[in-house]
Amino acid sequence: MSALRSILITTIVSLLAVPHVRAGIADSPLPVLVAGQTTLHLYSVPGVEASGVLDTFFSCTSTEETATMQVGVELFAGAGGAPINDAAATSLSVGPGATVIFGTRAAAGISISSDLSGGSFSKGSARILATSKKLTCTAFLADANNAPPTSMVQLTIIAKVKQKAAN
Repeated sequence: MSALRSILITTIVSLLAVPHVRAGIADSPLPVLVAGQTTLHLYSVPGVEASGVLDTFFSCTSTEETATMQVGVELFAGAGGAPINDAAATSLSVGPGATVIFGTRAAAGISISSDLSGGSFSKGSARILATSKKLTCTAFLADANNAPPTSMVQLTIIAKVKQKAAN
């Protein structure tokens, strides 16, 4: 009986000691975009692709009236886990009213402001991050090899990790 109790206690302690696995956009720690400023997770984007044919682009406009903000996009592969790019390194300083475009790679016919360089992946997701809530964004998949792109599809953007159901 004592051996069984010992095994049971060891098993319970082992299970409790298992580290928490980061699951991607929902609970990976936010990077620091600017030292001393809070990084905010404003939007999530499912359906991100980076194949060299279809790539993903994020167009963001500051609605700040006077202040400059830092904006970044963090990419996650289809299986979740840790980010596959360095959002702080590819983040941009965006002035009041300015628009920037982030891309999973450079593209013919689309002038990107920052190349996210996350490598090739499919069924991924992204977090749009900023140091201010006053940011509006759109995301789309486009044919990166043709100017103008021969195909383009808008992606759904949701607030953080909450999506409202359609009526």
